[in-house]
Amino acid sequence: MTRLLLFAMLVSLSAQGETLDRIAVTVGRHVISERDTIEDIRIAAFIDGKTAEVNGEQKRKAADRLIDQYLVLEDAASTRASLPSATEAAAMLAPMKARFGSDQAYRTALGHAQITEEELLEQLLRGLQMLRYTDLRFRPEVQLSDENLRAFYNQLASKGDRLQSFEASRNDLEKVLTDQQTMQALDRWLGMTRSDTAILYREAVFQ
Repeated sequence: MTRLLLFAMLVSLSAQGETLDRIAVTVGRHVISERDTIEDIRIAAFIDGKTAEVNGEQKRKAADRLIDQYLVLEDAASTRASLPSATEAAAMLAPMKARFGSDQAYRTALGHAQITEEELLEQLLRGLQMLRYTDLRFRPEVQLSDENLRAFYNQLASKGDRLQSFEASRNDLEKVLTDQQTMQALDRWLGMTRSDTAILYREAVFQ
């Protein structure tokens, strides 16, 4: 009887643990849990100064962000690219803390958001590494001609944007258009990489 009771308790605890941290997505052999998606939602809301909305739609969006992040950082690891360190990520905390006026208010806000500073730092580091690698990997592919820049300038002007002359705006135009095309190159790469990767969503998590 005692052994049966113990076995029943272990099965119950195991089931509870599965409910609390179900597998949300598998990316090849990599696992993204439901808890990972919820943590991502809470941290993103904290950074944006918003209240987190934890529901199926938001968990799917978080899962997609985490898939992209994983694929990019795996590629970065394979190339041994030089990426930002934890020290660089920690420097990003200062302006966040300043929003709250005091360390105590900041700590209280972390508690209300149900996240820790360590989790926040880890997310900041991964995001910074993803941005840096995107620049290293895809920005060199961007080649802009005068024709591209003038077309972009005319596009902005047609929307009623108040602009300086083309020559005066050239550097700004080049930066914005390069940023856009770098992100487009990333999106194309992610589309191809996703299609070549076994990605399985556990739909029950996103109901």
